[in-house]
Formats: sequence, structure tokens, C-alpha cells
Amino acid sequence: VGPLPSRDCDRCDMSAPRGSVLVAALAVLGGASALRAPPPSALSRSVRLAPRAPRISALMSTKSKADAEKPVPETVFFEGPPSWTELVVPGLSIITVLGLVPFAAAVSRQAWTRYKLTNRRISIQSGWGGNDLVEVVYRDIAEVKFIYRFGGVAGDMVMELTDGAKLEVRSMPDFARNYDYIMSCVTPACRERSQYKPLSEEGKAGKFAPPS
Repeated sequence: VGPLPSRDCDRCDMSAPRGSVLVAALAVLGGASALRAPPPSALSRSVRLAPRAPRISALMSTKSKADAEKPVPETVFFEGPPSWTELVVPGLSIITVLGLVPFAAAVSRQAWTRYKLTNRRISIQSGWGGNDLVEVVYRDIAEVKFIYRFGGVAGDMVMELTDGAKLEVRSMPDFARNYDYIMSCVTPACRERSQYKPLSEEGKAGKFAPPS
């Protein structure tokens, strides 16, 4: 009968599986830690944020374009009744019976007729009680003709529109200045066809710039 194995050998044999299990557990933990993604570096963050820059610049360019396309606010250059000079001749003729009618017509025009010049249009309010309103934008004016009244203090204008219609403006006060402003707002083709030449000192100095 051979010798029996000692207890020390039994302990060695039983400890072998325990060591292998420990090694396998460490291997599994090591693999799990290896599978974890490394934290993003500052370089990777900057690479991911880089495509956002064109979006910001595009928004800024869109905003600046919208600001540039905002319409210019309408401003009034002149507003008032016809010149008082149209009352002179009817007033002198009032001594006759027939002179009462033109004088009454001139007085009613002073009360109910209003001219308004803005950077966009010409408005004429007239008729009984001022209930008639005519508006014309400058681009629709094809030609302008005029004559002086009362030595140039006032003037009459006849505007031919692009559709063939005509608009009369009688006894426009401060005629030279208002005429130059109107001609600065019409199209270059209208100025050329009307053979425009500045009448006022402001017009000759080029102070009336065409609206945007």
C-alpha cells in the first residue's frame, strides 16, 4: 500500500481553482473598463462645435438683410391749401354781380382743397366739403408741365400719368420749392421728358435727393 497524500498537497490542489477564478474575474473587470469610452477631449469638443458657426453667421446675415429691406417711413414735405393769390382777381371782380361766382368758388377752394406732398405720393383733397381724395405715386407720373401764377409766387401743374390720365394742380404755393421736390421724386425718365431744370435755390444746390 502506498503512502497517503499529505494535507498540504490537498490544500494546493483546492487552492488552484480559486486562483483561476480570481484571475478570470480580474480579466472580466479589466475588459469592462477597457470598453468604457474615454472622456471627450477639448479638441473633440471643438470639432463638434465647429459646424455651428455657419448657422450663427447665417442668422446674422438674414437679420442684417431684413433690416436693410425695411421700408422708409413716409414723411410729409408740404401740406396746405392753394395759394392765397387765387383770391386776388375774383376779389377785384366782386364789384360786379358776375364776380360773385368766381369769388365764392375761390373761397371754397381755400376752405376745402388741401395739397399734400410726401416722399411717396401726391395727395389732393378737394370737392364739396373736401370729400374727394386723389393720390398719385411718383413712379406713375410720366411728364410734368407748369406755368407760373402771380409772378412766380404760385403755379399750375399738369401731370400726365403713365396710363394716359392727367392730374391738374392749380395755385400750388411756394411753387419753385415744391416743384423741385416733386421732380426729385419722379423717375429719371420723367425728368428727362419734362426737360426739368431746378427753379429754387435749394433745387439748384442739389438739396432734394431722390427718396430711397
